[in-house]
Amino acid sequence: MLIQLRRVVYSPLLYEIARHMEQRILNGWKEISSHLERGTRTAQRWEIQFGMPVHRPAMKRRTAVIAFAEELDEWLMRNRSSLNGGLENGNEEPDPARLQEALLRLQTEAKELAAKLMYLERHLQAGGVEGRETARKDAAAEV
Repeated sequence: MLIQLRRVVYSPLLYEIARHMEQRILNGWKEISSHLERGTRTAQRWEIQFGMPVHRPAMKRRTAVIAFAEELDEWLMRNRSSLNGGLENGNEEPDPARLQEALLRLQTEAKELAAKLMYLERHLQAGGVEGRETARKDAAAEV
């Protein structure tokens, strides 16, 4: 669906981007956690466990993040009970989609760590003491 105004074509996606441009943008975990009045690790955990709305411009897991203050405030209001000690009265069920997303992220991290471990083990077996020093330097460079 396209809307034409003054010879310029607007799509719904462009409308959403323009709407968000009017909002306060929080750049990075430090600004996001400051806005939430919580620690950085708590904000990161909330993204994984509760699906806090953050955006990654590079579309990769371990990249810079941004968030919109208004969007975070709305999310906080909707999820206040979950954030204050988990499930209230044991009546609410956890969101399966969020749990699945968290599981996929953890599986990806586990695969990355396993690949690094195998790489280090190969270097250690191949070169003895000299191989250990090389492996340490390689591992430090990868991280």
